[in-house]
Amino acid sequence: MKFAMRLTFAVCLALLATGLTTATQAAAKSAVVLPFTVNAPQSYAYLSKAVPATIQGRLNRPGVLDVRSAQGKAASQAEASKAMNSSGADYAIWGSVNVMGNDCTIEVNSVDKAGKTWSKTAQSSVSALTGTVQNLSAALGQEVFGIAGVRAPGSTAASGPRASMAPGGDIIANETGQQQVYLNPQFRYQGAGSGDGSRLRSQRLPFTMVGMAVADFNGDGKNEIALMSDNHLRIYAWDGDGKLKLLGETLVSRSNQNFSMRAIDLNRDGAMDLVVATFEGESNRPYSYFYSFKGNKFTQVSERIPYYVSVVRLPPTFTPTLVGQGWDSLKLFAPGVYTMVKAGGKYTFGTRLDLPTGATVFNIAWLPGGKAGKGDQLIMLTDDERLKVFQGNSNTLIHTTMERFSGSATGMDHYKGMPGLGVDKNYQLPSKYYAPMNMITADIGHTGEYTLLINKPISTASQIFDRYRYFPQGEIHSLYWDGVGLGLKWKTRRIRGSVAAVDLADVTNNGVLDLVVGLNTSPDLGVGSRQCMITAYPLDVSATNPNVPADMSDFEVSPN
Repeated sequence: MKFAMRLTFAVCLALLATGLTTATQAAAKSAVVLPFTVNAPQSYAYLSKAVPATIQGRLNRPGVLDVRSAQGKAASQAEASKAMNSSGADYAIWGSVNVMGNDCTIEVNSVDKAGKTWSKTAQSSVSALTGTVQNLSAALGQEVFGIAGVRAPGSTAASGPRASMAPGGDIIANETGQQQVYLNPQFRYQGAGSGDGSRLRSQRLPFTMVGMAVADFNGDGKNEIALMSDNHLRIYAWDGDGKLKLLGETLVSRSNQNFSMRAIDLNRDGAMDLVVATFEGESNRPYSYFYSFKGNKFTQVSERIPYYVSVVRLPPTFTPTLVGQGWDSLKLFAPGVYTMVKAGGKYTFGTRLDLPTGATVFNIAWLPGGKAGKGDQLIMLTDDERLKVFQGNSNTLIHTTMERFSGSATGMDHYKGMPGLGVDKNYQLPSKYYAPMNMITADIGHTGEYTLLINKPISTASQIFDRYRYFPQGEIHSLYWDGVGLGLKWKTRRIRGSVAAVDLADVTNNGVLDLVVGLNTSPDLGVGSRQCMITAYPLDVSATNPNVPADMSDFEVSPN
């Protein structure tokens, strides 16, 4: 009797599990997003794929809604239905973007197998296009697919109250004696000690850091830290004890030296991929590599690409986009920066970007206009590491800083010469092009005002010797456009060590945004004995006061 009851119970459980699995599979839907039609100047041509990528990233839900991109534009419902049927999807999404001056109109449409359609149109300024596309995606998800609670980009999945921070701080927002106006207690000179949780530090690692990126690389929903040395690439996890735990390591190239590293989700699977640009020591000929770390395993997802490749957030959507540039034996960088497109399994040049002279794939970033609607501005780091600010479609130069920034120690020697005359390396000294650090633009406090985060190296010797790059100290500056130039919003107090990289992410996965800084130690015991470490500053946005002016007393007083 007992055996019969147990058998009956087991059969019921099996039937219930089978029913749940069948129901889950039946509930899963699929959709294809077609390239949008763009009616705008040529500089906005990239929106054809950037807008669908944004919609895809917002709607894709593994196991619920599988959203993938498709080739071929659709100008009508019939063409969209044809693309849907050929791809085997349940829905097709298409639309258009029309830009007229500083205003734009976005139309998003969808159709299902039964012929049921959905359409919505919105108007906004060009600078607010990203938010408009996100709102349309949320409406599409709720009204067509029944997906609610779409999370805004940059937010974390963690819930609950933010960690409380100690009063005072070491990011200098002001020095007027007012309290509770600091992002972090490590952001003013009279800041608290490191034992109050305001500054997190890892152990030292036995190599010199060339680059760093913080993101979810293995697809587990938590952020990891990617560190790049001269030839290797390593990924670590920040454990509960404040230690870096090595998850994986790979050799990028024995013959080339690593130059730059950026993160981007190439296949839209939720796990970030790494773009590593390298160069040959003798000729500086570039080769770039793409790596995936899904499942804690390094996989090279493309053949090495014979271009300088990086990632830039292009306006007006500011979606991370692959950009590439060719090599020139004399000038180092060939004229023209292009978006990278994948064709036949290989990456090639796409649309050329409208950029000023001197721009490369590494030294540019756009500062969004924000809620003030003052227009987006292009920030470019010059060869002598000053910041230039450009505005408008004609890239009009409106400001150049007196201070120098970035301060990377990774550089390429190259000899300048006249075409056809050659170079005599016995008598001519080489020039040095240093890898620009990642320039981060962010609205940290969600106030609608964007700032530029960048390293300010501090060294007396570097003012005398151009090639002295072992900066003993540095500061992370948050700069904003004040109508005249780049003003100082806040800065960290001086960080001991040579800053090698900066990022903005939740490195400890506790729901609090962190300013993450990668450091190399000074070569006191010789260059070969240098080590690196990670320090992080949790940002307490709730303690900021936007009405408090920044202290400008020690900014741009000693230009070099």
